[in-house]
Amino acid sequence: MKHWIGLWLLLGFSLAQQNIPVTFTYDPPMALEVRSVSLRGSFNDWAELPMQKTEEGVWQVTVALPPGVVQYKYFINGQWPQNMCEDETFGTPQVDAEAEGCTDDGQGGQNAIREIGRLAEAPPAEAGLALEHDPNTPQFVSQAAGRLSVRFQVPQGRIRSAVLQAEQAYPMALQLTTPEGEVWRAALPLTVRTYRIRVVDKEGQEQTFGPFEVPAKVLRAVDWVAGRVGYQIFPDRFWNGDPSNDHRALETSQARFDRTWQGRRPYLSRWSDPPGEYHCCQQYYGGDLAGVLQRLPHLRGLGVNLVYFNPLFDAGSAHGYDTHDYVRVSPKFGDNALLKRVLAELKRQGIRAIFDFVPNHTGLGHWAFQDVVKNGPKSRYWNWYFIRQWPFTPGDGRAYVGWADLGSLPKLNTANPEVQDYLIRVSRFWLNFGFDGIRVDVANEISTEFVQKWRAALKALKPEVYLVGEVWDVRPQYVQGDQFDSLMNYSVGRGGSPPAFGGVLGFARGGPLQNGRRALGELARVYALYPEAVAAMGFNLIGSHDTPRVLTDLGGGGLGDRPSLEALARLRLAMAVLYALPGASVIFQGDECGFTGERGQWPVNELYRYPLQWARCDRSTLAHFQLLGRLRGQLAALKSPVFRTHLGEGPLLAFLRGEPGVGELLAAFNNSLETASLPLPEGRWRDVVEGRVYQGKLSLAGLGWRYLERVP
Repeated sequence: MKHWIGLWLLLGFSLAQQNIPVTFTYDPPMALEVRSVSLRGSFNDWAELPMQKTEEGVWQVTVALPPGVVQYKYFINGQWPQNMCEDETFGTPQVDAEAEGCTDDGQGGQNAIREIGRLAEAPPAEAGLALEHDPNTPQFVSQAAGRLSVRFQVPQGRIRSAVLQAEQAYPMALQLTTPEGEVWRAALPLTVRTYRIRVVDKEGQEQTFGPFEVPAKVLRAVDWVAGRVGYQIFPDRFWNGDPSNDHRALETSQARFDRTWQGRRPYLSRWSDPPGEYHCCQQYYGGDLAGVLQRLPHLRGLGVNLVYFNPLFDAGSAHGYDTHDYVRVSPKFGDNALLKRVLAELKRQGIRAIFDFVPNHTGLGHWAFQDVVKNGPKSRYWNWYFIRQWPFTPGDGRAYVGWADLGSLPKLNTANPEVQDYLIRVSRFWLNFGFDGIRVDVANEISTEFVQKWRAALKALKPEVYLVGEVWDVRPQYVQGDQFDSLMNYSVGRGGSPPAFGGVLGFARGGPLQNGRRALGELARVYALYPEAVAAMGFNLIGSHDTPRVLTDLGGGGLGDRPSLEALARLRLAMAVLYALPGASVIFQGDECGFTGERGQWPVNELYRYPLQWARCDRSTLAHFQLLGRLRGQLAALKSPVFRTHLGEGPLLAFLRGEPGVGELLAAFNNSLETASLPLPEGRWRDVVEGRVYQGKLSLAGLGWRYLERVP
């Protein structure tokens, strides 16, 4: 039973989820004849939301949105404005005068941004404390680092103190201050079975809630993930350790199975050749597993103890997301025996490994799809896919459902029990082979029933397996203990779904719209909505194989450009924030060298996946990543599941890690070019790099950062 305290909550209010009505208005220029306008944004997956024309000739729509930063564009007369802040065709000087600014849309243009702020009115005082707590909801009760985390939410400023009463009294600390309220927390021994919450309100009155019972089954963190330094390897572009297998890339290429194929055939390139036609998918550079073995000393120097491999299995492209054989290593990378050797060496060096799994779709060369091509409706695998017409030409995306309507990626029917059993067998095979976890591609597009069945089977086989879903925004429903352990937390790194704004990346960019208050608010929202056990397992990243290089996003230029000293400093700042967050901090190969790479234009796109030119690795940037890796391994607070807000104001961002009073660490950052003074929490604080002790306040250099430990 959910315990709602106060009339306000009895009327149906949910502190974490209440939406705010927001009106979007488009006032077109006099000279423009407007026939249709729709609103499309990060809050509706960029789908069409029609706007209505008013008697005054403006177009409007009102949408109920949760607090946070949103990106959007108006789709006018069937066309996208290039720049929502400056487009002479659709509006001058700004398409939406109410936008707070604009940010890169990832396609060479600018999206408008608007912050949906705190609630216009706080709940009335007579509504009571409006305290929210439900022990059966992982958001409030979960297990991490051998302790039971118990939390409750309350509107800001309602209480002075709180104590959790079990076999003894456990003081509860204010953990998070969000634009919507406060989260209070205590950590208990796992032996606690019942408890009460006693609070003192702002008037000094004491109230007790409960008793509450700890559920028999509590969401538990996979504790080995906490504090890890992760490294993502995109095999074809990492390092060519064995040129003798390069030609194998052409043997199972998509072009062999796609009967709609036109133009140039797939081709091999030398490691330093420029990106050319088919750079995305059919230009092969020869990176392989032998190259991974050769570069392991580099990873150890970075403090890496978690490796995430992009697809390793037999497929039809350079990226590998069009699987042909789920249980065979791609011949261009080596073979199963070599992968076994790599995993054994990683394990010997204390490095865990997870692999990229693609259950949503296959490639054209997958044996089940080829059986459908050959036998049509008579194929026993006919219902493994979604066939629209027969006969069909392989590669024709109109004939069957494909991911993103691509004929090269026929979608699997993950609601089909046969498909489910097959994919579970594949997953079990690789866990028995030696992997420690699985990253699931486009996790939001596969059957929930399958994911639940898949998780149960894998946890029964290997309870400490780490399961990560590719979901780009904040979706607590996926991490309640029945689907994934973590999502790919672009939500903390990039502030939401792509093209992204906010979070760590937005803060590191700097500027009046990308300040400490906004960054701290976005981080606090994430950690308020997600169970603490999920925070402990966070797969945190800023850049990946699906985003422009972090340095490029921070003003460092495109592929091959020489970044400015300021852009490099902003990269160091961003990574210092990332490495201070709970869970695992994951970087994409080459970011540690200060490499750049933009999205590019089709067909020469995804330039962030260009092969790593190791000889050009920036040594000062590499040294920074090595320092962060050492600190991540040495500081106990960075292995803690606890994140607590401290200060977000102007260019300053600061938060606390670790249990209150037990090895706390303050992480502090300044995103301006000028020196700024940061007020410190009470007590004495030692800089972990320089050793100096501070009290009261400290000075942060422009684009500077500090990790400070509380001095006992």
